[in-house]
Amino acid sequence: MTSKIISEGIYWVGVDDHREILFEGLWPIPNGVSYNSYIVKGNGEVALIDTVDKYYAEDFIANIKEIVEPSNIDYIVLNHLEPDHSGSLDQVLQLAPNAKVVGSQTAINIAKAYYAQKFESIQVNDGDLLQLGGRTLKFFSTPWLHWPETIFTYIVEDQILFSGDVFGTFGALNGRLFDDEIDIPIMEMKRYFADIVSHYSKFVIKAGEKIKDLPIKMLCTTHGPVYRKDPSYPIKKYLEWSSYKDENKVLIIYGSMYEHTKELAEYFEENIRAKNVLVKSFDLSKIHPSYVLADLIDAKAVLIGTPTYEGTIFPLITNMLEYMKIKGVRSKPFGIFANFSWGSNIIELLKKKLVECGMSVVEPTILTKGRALDDDKRKADALIQNIVEMVR
Repeated sequence: MTSKIISEGIYWVGVDDHREILFEGLWPIPNGVSYNSYIVKGNGEVALIDTVDKYYAEDFIANIKEIVEPSNIDYIVLNHLEPDHSGSLDQVLQLAPNAKVVGSQTAINIAKAYYAQKFESIQVNDGDLLQLGGRTLKFFSTPWLHWPETIFTYIVEDQILFSGDVFGTFGALNGRLFDDEIDIPIMEMKRYFADIVSHYSKFVIKAGEKIKDLPIKMLCTTHGPVYRKDPSYPIKKYLEWSSYKDENKVLIIYGSMYEHTKELAEYFEENIRAKNVLVKSFDLSKIHPSYVLADLIDAKAVLIGTPTYEGTIFPLITNMLEYMKIKGVRSKPFGIFANFSWGSNIIELLKKKLVECGMSVVEPTILTKGRALDDDKRKADALIQNIVEMVR
C-alpha cells in the first residue's frame, strides 16, 4: 500500500501489517492491523506525525519519498512512543538529520532511551502551537492513552485530529483508507478498545472532555481508517465503553476437558435464553480471551465454569482471570460452576481468584461430580434465577 492523499497537503504514509499473528505478542489479529503515519505540509515547513514499526521501515521511507524528500522534513511529531509507532525513528532521522522531534517531555525521554540517532527536540505542553506556514499544529496533553507520554495533534485550519492509539481498531486497510471505503466490524474496534485501552478508561473520558467542543472534520488514528464520513463515531463508542454502561446480558465463560463442564454450560445458556435474557457463551478451549474481554466490558453478570485440573483450576480459566485482573475489568457478579472427579476444593479456589479480581460471587455455587444430576440442576436453576434477577 503506497501513500494516500487525505486532504490537500496532508498525506497518509503508513503501512499494513499482515506478518504478525499476535498484536503486542498477545492479541490475535487475523485481519492484520495498520500502522498509520501522516505528512503535513505547510507553506514553508513539513511535519511527519508518528512513524511505523521498524520491520516496515523500508516501505515506510518509500511512501514518504512519494510525497517529500525525507531531508526536507522539519518536524517529527511523536503522539505515542510505542515501537509500532516510533520504531522507524532512527531510519527517518538518518535521512532527515535536521528534523526536530516534537513530543511531551516523557516522550522525548523515552525516544532518547530507545533510539541511537541524536536529535534536537521540542517539548510541547497542553495548548502549545507549532506553525508550519499556513498550517498550525495544536497539541493536547492526553497522558495514559495508553502510555504516560501520549498527546493529540490537531491541525487548526483543517480541523483534523491525530489521536494516536485511542479511537483505533484492529484490521488492515488493504489499499483503502477512509471510513466510507472500509467495513471494519464494530467488534474489532471494541476488541481493540478492550485489549489495549480499557484499563485507562478514565483517561479516555478526560480526553473526551478536553476535545468535546473541538470541531473535527477528520479523525486520524494510528490504527484503522481515517474517519471523514463520521469522525465522531469512534469517539462516541470509546466514551460509551469507558463509561461502564452495561447491556442486559449474561456471559458464560468456561473450560472443559471431558464435556461435563460443557454440558452444564449449555444447560445454563439454554435456560437463561428461555427467560428472554441475552446470553453469550465462550469455550476458552476454542476462543482467545481477547474476544471475551470485548464482551466483558458491558456484561451485567457472568457465569464461570471450570473442571478440576490436577487439584486446581483449569489453566485456561486461570489465564482468563489474569487477563481480567491486568485489564482492570470492573466488579461484576459471578456465578460459579465446577466439576471434579476425585476430590477438590475447586469452588473455594475459584472464589478466592474472583475476589482478587474484585468480583462478587452469586450463590448458590454448583459443584458436580461427573455429569450433573437432578439435585445439581435444581441448584443451577436457583443460580439462574438469581442471575436473571440481577440482570433485569
